[in-house]
Order: sequence, then C-alpha cells, then structure tokens
Amino acid sequence: MTTHSSQNPVNDVSADNTGAQFKLTAREQEVLLWCAHAKSSWEIGQILQCKESTVNFHVSNILRKFDVTNRVAAVLKGLRHGMLQQL
Repeated sequence: MTTHSSQNPVNDVSADNTGAQFKLTAREQEVLLWCAHAKSSWEIGQILQCKESTVNFHVSNILRKFDVTNRVAAVLKGLRHGMLQQL
C-alpha cells in the first residue's frame, strides 16, 4: 500500500510557509489579527475607528482570498501560513 501525503489537501501547505501566496491589504491583516483575538466586528470597528460594516467588508475579502467560510478557519489558515506571528 502506497501513501501519497502530498495529495492530502488538509496538510498541503506552501513550501515557504510565509503567507506570500495570500495577498492581504494592510487593513485586512489588521482585521485578521483582531479576529485571532476573538474580537467581534463591532469591537474591531471601535479599535480601528471604522464602521462595523467596513470591518465585515474586510472579513468577507479575507474569507474569499483564503477560500474559507468563517473567521475561525481564516485565523487557522493565517496561523498555518505564518501570517499571525504577532500573537
């Protein structure tokens, strides 16, 4: 029986593991960081001095770029790819 670990999409990460394959804006990176701290959209808006709807816009962009469906998955993907080293 042969196993092909490179075909497992759950464990397949880029070779450099730096997050370079994901192009987040500076504001999206800030929002992702606050999501990692379990802040709500309203709380992030207060911290970044913007509207909750603006935060939700950035979260939607992050989810789309990471091809995930929720914030927890986005944070995990960010951590896995070395994008949240400030934690």
